[in-house]
Amino acid sequence: MDVQGNKLSDAMVLPRRPKLTIEQQVEHLKNKGVAFTLCTEEQAASFLAYSTFFFKVKAFDKDYEINPKTGKYLNLDFAYLMELSTLDMHLRRLILHATLDLEHYLKVMLIREISENPDEDGYEIVDRFFSVYPEVKASISAKSENSMCCDLIRKLEKEGYAVWNLIEVLSFGDLVMLCEVYDQNTGGKNEDLFRCLFAVRCLRNAAAHNNCLLNSMRAPYTRKIKPSMFLNHFASTIPGIKATSREKKMSNPVIHDFVGLLFVYDKIVTSPRTREHFADELHQLFDERMVKRKEYFQKNEVLLSSYSFVIKAINQLYPLE
Repeated sequence: MDVQGNKLSDAMVLPRRPKLTIEQQVEHLKNKGVAFTLCTEEQAASFLAYSTFFFKVKAFDKDYEINPKTGKYLNLDFAYLMELSTLDMHLRRLILHATLDLEHYLKVMLIREISENPDEDGYEIVDRFFSVYPEVKASISAKSENSMCCDLIRKLEKEGYAVWNLIEVLSFGDLVMLCEVYDQNTGGKNEDLFRCLFAVRCLRNAAAHNNCLLNSMRAPYTRKIKPSMFLNHFASTIPGIKATSREKKMSNPVIHDFVGLLFVYDKIVTSPRTREHFADELHQLFDERMVKRKEYFQKNEVLLSSYSFVIKAINQLYPLE
């Protein structure tokens, strides 16, 4: 039955895939052409049992071509999947750290601008925001029963919300919408910047939910996007990138959104020490950890070109001293 209760035809029902033991998972990969040259089958089984799980690590096979005649992977060793899985974990942690910084300094920027605006009392913007997004107010009220900030929400529902306390109970996405509403009401000077933040929100949510990111380097992409003209313009200023390469890489949702994160972090985070720490993390991951086993990926042009594009964007905004 479908969600409306209609009976599905037999042609629409896919057979359930059988559960596989760890040993059967290894055998399945072998049958698909995955080699176990750089790690043993026993090491692979241990990795699948204690470090990750089959569905998660197999997701990275999307970065590799399949021989259309044999149906088997080309130039894929299980060690490559292990390495991509580990690098993906490091990238997600970097993204979450960066977006925590970004969320804080986005609040700092908003409150600073409102504090210096004689036409805004801090309450009118809240009324305007709730009138545009009434579902956000309802969502906050729902948190008053069971959340870490339930006491604050109950207090504010009695006293009334001001922007400086509202921001403490908003999600990242709702905070971006609040900033956009304020910006639109004050001339829209940061319109392009806030549009980029919606791309960052997608990346942040994916990282927060432990979704794989580095398995999306090869087209066609599951998620379709319309690249930001603002970010495309920034990408056009990066030395050593041809227009055709820029267009191709900026159509990749993960690369596009990560470039967006790099760009808005540079514009919004004002603390020199915080920026320096982020730059150190970026270069430690991309200059050191990601190339630790670079020989694994010498035959994968998609991964090599994606890395080359992103590292050039990093060096443009966060050059080594």
